[in-house]
Amino acid sequence: MRVGLLGKKLSHSLSPNIHNFIYKKFNLNLNYELFEVEENEVNNFKAYMLENNIRAVNITIPYKKIFMDSLDSISENAKKIGAINLMYIQNNKFYGDNTDYYGFEYCLKKNNIDVKNKKIYILGKGGAASAVETVLKSLAATDINYLFRKDRKSKIEFKEDLSGDILINTTPVGMYPDICGKIVPTEIISKFKVAIDLIYNPLQTEFLKTATLFNLKAINGLEMLIEQAIKTDEILFNKKFDDSLREELKIYLENLFLGAKNE
Repeated sequence: MRVGLLGKKLSHSLSPNIHNFIYKKFNLNLNYELFEVEENEVNNFKAYMLENNIRAVNITIPYKKIFMDSLDSISENAKKIGAINLMYIQNNKFYGDNTDYYGFEYCLKKNNIDVKNKKIYILGKGGAASAVETVLKSLAATDINYLFRKDRKSKIEFKEDLSGDILINTTPVGMYPDICGKIVPTEIISKFKVAIDLIYNPLQTEFLKTATLFNLKAINGLEMLIEQAIKTDEILFNKKFDDSLREELKIYLENLFLGAKNE
């Protein structure tokens, strides 16, 4: 049996580190693989899975919507989001789920972020933003607003009087290797109470550094990354993992980043 990650460019993915850590801890004889596939070949991947004993793949950009109309069953959360990041086979049938939902939900609850009656702004309008919005609505958030660029050549426009409670970055701005990227003007960040960045590499983006300067509660994407991976393995192996695994993985990954920074 084989499992792995499907995407177009995967060289910087931490998914193998996370899943292989779990496999080793629980004596699962598996090795998490990377499946880099070009866009003109991705439609054949389901057949490739059947032919090569691949039981499941997590899915990353740009393929999260490719298989939505060709699976036997899709979770309700994935339907609401309009994208999957997990495709797996059971009894020769293809199933889809979106574990980003569980990851972001865990991130909010773990950090005691109450979204009810809060004014929330989401930066970006891609698949990750849709997962974030779905979770927010499930937790009774009603004042959800989007800020996004009109096209690839433009930047997000911010009104001078923009303010709120929670500001969430779902874009790749500030992610390795372009770590100097700054998506929100400093004066806008200062008018919020909580800043969440789905980016986990680096652990502290320019967005979060600025948020910290103004004493905002600043949260990176590491816990979301870990939780969505754990949920994947809970689904695939019909297991329920103890919270101690989450803490072990967090320490392990933080040490990985620290080691890379010191090299």
